Amino acid sequence: MLKSARFWIGLGISAVCLYFAFQGIQFDKLLDALIGIDWMWMLVAAFFFFVSYAGRVFRWQLLFYPQKPRWDKTFYALNIGYFLSNLLPARLGDIIRAYLIGDIENVGKARALSTVVVERLSDGLTVVLLLAVTALFVPNIPMEARQGAIGVAATGIGGVAFLLVLSFQKERGMNLLRRLTAPIPFLQNPKLWGALESLIDGFAILRSPREIFGVALWSVFVWLTGGVIYWVTMRAMNLDLAVAAAFLVMLVTSLVVVVPSSPGYIGVFHYAAQLTLMSVFGVEKSAALSYAIVVHAFSYLLLIVLGVFSMWHEGLSYQKLQTIQQGNQAIGQSGNQ
Repeated sequence: MLKSARFWIGLGISAVCLYFAFQGIQFDKLLDALIGIDWMWMLVAAFFFFVSYAGRVFRWQLLFYPQKPRWDKTFYALNIGYFLSNLLPARLGDIIRAYLIGDIENVGKARALSTVVVERLSDGLTVVLLLAVTALFVPNIPMEARQGAIGVAATGIGGVAFLLVLSFQKERGMNLLRRLTAPIPFLQNPKLWGALESLIDGFAILRSPREIFGVALWSVFVWLTGGVIYWVTMRAMNLDLAVAAAFLVMLVTSLVVVVPSSPGYIGVFHYAAQLTLMSVFGVEKSAALSYAIVVHAFSYLLLIVLGVFSMWHEGLSYQKLQTIQQGNQAIGQSGNQ
């Protein structure tokens, strides 16, 4: 990890964002805002956090159609994945949770990884959809932001269309890919093509309108309840803003965290939330930063607690985690031989 250029670039970007976020901050106001939190509102936020989180578990469970992994095992694997993504770079927790659920529920690793891909696509499309709706209630959103949302939406729709074509026309798609990659010897490894075929088979849910509709509903549910968490936290921080403000902060920060940063998106998240509150809603800089700190720490700490508990419950030691990582590396090496 320490030898990865992406890791150090991410740390540098996070450091720069933190510098600008804290530049000119009045620390007495920042401290007053943090001390003045209304903890009753934070208890309400915790309730909606777990409601929203349950929706994520149901959605991931549905993505394994026609299989149905046990809800509790899906819950534990998801907890561990989110926990590790907050500690490790490049969202490695997503890969590890796919391997975990594959081992626990006897699901193919490529199949499990495909559910993560579809999950991320559904999140991206839902975020862009909600951003377009939110923009109707926040008239002073910059035009560049609207155009960016359209670009992300087009990319997401294109990704879904590509997966649909592969899912319905697997043989033709595989044959086309074989012809395109024929001049590249290291891409002709049978294990690599077997893994790719299993991955495409994992997109079976895209051929089931009922299940994909269910995934779409759960995605909307997850992000709507997520917006409520952001708004309730605003109430706890004595920020008298409309619900649309909370949704805009959530959606903008969800889009910008694709930028390389330190694990947990520290710095990038805070600066994006602060800028959104300041530029669009005129919130004072120290108050905006205090809100960013609280709303980030709130979910970050809860995910750590859930992750540690789940690792203990499932007996996932550091040695077993290393085994999973080595297995992932071995697959990658076999594909390069």
